[in-house]
Amino acid sequence: MSDNKIDLTVLKVGLLGDSMVGKTSICNSYMGLEFNQDMLSTIGIEKLDKKITLKNGKEIKLILWDTAGQERFRSAALKAVRSAQGVVLVFDVTKKETFDNISDWMTQIKDNFKNPSVVLFGNKADIEEDKWEVKRDEIADFVKNNNFIYYETSAKTKKGLDEGFNFLANDIYEKLQANDNSQFHIEDDNEYEIVNGCFGKKKKIKKKKKNTK
Repeated sequence: MSDNKIDLTVLKVGLLGDSMVGKTSICNSYMGLEFNQDMLSTIGIEKLDKKITLKNGKEIKLILWDTAGQERFRSAALKAVRSAQGVVLVFDVTKKETFDNISDWMTQIKDNFKNPSVVLFGNKADIEEDKWEVKRDEIADFVKNNNFIYYETSAKTKKGLDEGFNFLANDIYEKLQANDNSQFHIEDDNEYEIVNGCFGKKKKIKKKKKNTK
């Protein structure tokens, strides 16, 4: 192996939740990109990745799949990310409907994923609490009843993002290590590049054969 190539364990995480709860902003903020309050809704799937160090000192590559929350794109989004080992469920603390719909997303996870690690993000927690439509005691009851790990997050201030993703990555790794290490996916570090400010899979370009005539 050449010095500029590094094989890393890759852990895959899908972000799920209603449209406009801040999934794309969470991904971008976690990647260190500038927060954009006027971010458009995601259409389809966006893939980003980041190298992080687990609590055991192992460096891994965490791939985030940012999915569309709109109903018409939901089936395709779920199908695309069903091989993920972890899920971040996201709702907007200022929109009660997005919290109520978490139960529907939980059903989708059970139908489309095989025992993934799951964390719940209550996003936009930087907004004044008197504007929240979801109260903390309501969230606490839901988390307790469903045995969730929960983080208040803000894509704007980055509150809770490192803690939430780090917990999820460590939980995934420990589960896979305990059950079947062959589920780890190893990829070449050079397979990814920055495209439009985000990490993305490099496209393979077929070289044209030279005309020898």
